[in-house]
Amino acid sequence: MKDFDLQIRTRLMFGLGKEKKFYEHVASLGKKVFLVIGGGSVKRLGYLTRVSRGLEAQGCELLVFEGIEPNPLAPTINRATAALREFKGDVVLALGGGSAMDAAKAIAGLAVTQDDDIWPYTLGGAKMGRMTGALPIACIPTTAATASEVTPHSVVSNPDVRGKSPLSYPFFQPTVSWLNPEFTLELPPATTRDGASDILSHVFENYLLGGNRSPLADRYSEGIIATVVETLPLVIAEPDNYELRARLLWASNLALNGYQQAGREASGFILHAIEHAISGFYHDIAHGRGLATLYPAYFRWLWQHDRCRDRLAQLGDRIFGIDKDDVSYASLAFINRFEEWLQNNGLFQSLSDLGVDEADFEAIADYTIATYGFGKPLQARGELTRDDIVEMLKMTERVKA
Repeated sequence: MKDFDLQIRTRLMFGLGKEKKFYEHVASLGKKVFLVIGGGSVKRLGYLTRVSRGLEAQGCELLVFEGIEPNPLAPTINRATAALREFKGDVVLALGGGSAMDAAKAIAGLAVTQDDDIWPYTLGGAKMGRMTGALPIACIPTTAATASEVTPHSVVSNPDVRGKSPLSYPFFQPTVSWLNPEFTLELPPATTRDGASDILSHVFENYLLGGNRSPLADRYSEGIIATVVETLPLVIAEPDNYELRARLLWASNLALNGYQQAGREASGFILHAIEHAISGFYHDIAHGRGLATLYPAYFRWLWQHDRCRDRLAQLGDRIFGIDKDDVSYASLAFINRFEEWLQNNGLFQSLSDLGVDEADFEAIADYTIATYGFGKPLQARGELTRDDIVEMLKMTERVKA
C-alpha cells in the first residue's frame, strides 16, 4: 500500500434522531447563523422552516441567503459574502444539495480572507491557494450525490469566461453535518438518478487510475458501486422508502471521504475535469448527468487505448460476475453491462441530447487542458491530450448510432 495522510474533521450525524443534537452543535459554533439555500424547494417542502425553528430554539439568530444556482456562480457567492459580512455571521450553514454546500464553503472562506471576488482563488486563478481560513461551516444535504458535507472541496462557475473550477482547503471541511434521509424523500427521479451517477464517479476516478496496491480500498469502493447499482432502481420504484434513501445518502458520503482511494497511487479526476469544462460552457447541465454522458465514451476510450483494462475487468468480475480470465473480454463486457445499466436507469444519452454543440468541443477541450492540466496533457495511465478529449466528446454521440 502507498503511504497516505487522511484527516476527516467533520462530525457526521446520521438519521432522524440526530436533529436536536445537530442544532445544539451549530449553536455552539456561534449564535449568528448565515443560512445558505438554493431555489424554492427547501422552502416549499418545509425544510427551511423546520431548521430555522430548531436553531432559533437554541437561541440562534438567522439570516437566510436564497438563490444559489445549480453550479453556483461566482457573482452570487460574492454578493452572499457581502451580506454575510453585513450580518456579522459566526457560522455558515448550507441547507440543500451540492451547490448550496459548495457555495457555503466559498462564502465562508471569502469572508475570512477579506476579499470581494471568489473567482481568482479557484484552480488556475491568480490567487489560487492563497485563502487564509474560513468561518465554521455546517451542512444539511438534501441530495445523495456530491458528499460536499464531508469534503474540503468547493466548485464555482463563472459565466463571464464560461468556466467552472474547484478550490480546496482543509478548512473547507464542514465542522458538522446532519445527514437526514427524510430530506431526500421528495427528490424527483431525474435528480435522484443524476445524484447516483455523481456518487459512482467519485469511486470510479481513482479506482481505474490508482493501480492495484490497495485491495481493501478496492473492496470498499466496489461495495459503494454495488450498493448504488442495486439501490437506484429500487429507489425510483419506491421514492418514499426511507431505508433505500438512507442507503444512497450514506453511499454518497462514503464515496468521497478519502477512504475510497487510501493506499492507492494518486491520480487526477479526469471525468470531473472534462465534465466541469462542459457544464462551465453549458451551465444548465447537471453535474451527474454530464458525468453519466461521459462514462461510456471515457471507458471505451481507455479500453481502445489499452489502458485500465485490468481494473475494468475486475469491476466486471466483482460487480456483474463476469469471468475475468480473459482481461480484454471481461473489461469490454463490463463496459457493455454498465451501459445497459445506464440505459435501464435513464442515464444514457449523448452530449447533443444535452444541447451541447459539437462546434464547442475543441474549446471545451482547450479549457480542460488549460485549467486542469495547467496547459499540459492530463494523466490517465498515460497522456490524455486536447485531441484525445475532443475524440472522447465525439464518442458520446455513438449512443445515436
